Amino acid sequence: MLRILTLLCAWLSVPVARGQAASDAIAGAVPDVASGAQSPLQSVGRPALQDPVSFAMLGQLLMGLVIVIVAILLVLWLVKRFTGLGVQGRHLKVVAALPLGTREKAVLIEVGGKQLLLGVAPGRVSLLQRFDEPVVVNDSSAGFGVKLREALERKESQ
Repeated sequence: MLRILTLLCAWLSVPVARGQAASDAIAGAVPDVASGAQSPLQSVGRPALQDPVSFAMLGQLLMGLVIVIVAILLVLWLVKRFTGLGVQGRHLKVVAALPLGTREKAVLIEVGGKQLLLGVAPGRVSLLQRFDEPVVVNDSSAGFGVKLREALERKESQ
């Protein structure tokens, strides 16, 4: 306990000593107009200006940016891994949807190689038909680029 108090007193006295030395330096730096002597501050030239954009600063900026991006990706990976987000639709796929009214629609989903036709209404989902063999083949190989090219060709042919 005595050692802690000694360290605390020593720590508190250090800023006072520094403050006294700083005030003495400032007092000595005031120009003496009557004697015409130069102050120590006047004898020191201006500090050289540094380049505002340096390689060290850019490196530090890029390193900080990389750390932030890695932290964001790590948090997203942890959220996905431990909350199960993104895993729900892995084995269940919507093949087609057809609106039947303003709030009703028929949805064809594929589960484990079988397709189910569902009637979806507000607050209610009904199984309409079960198909053991796929009725509609989902062409997942046709990406956006292929579909866009086909649409442009149709427009040009018209």
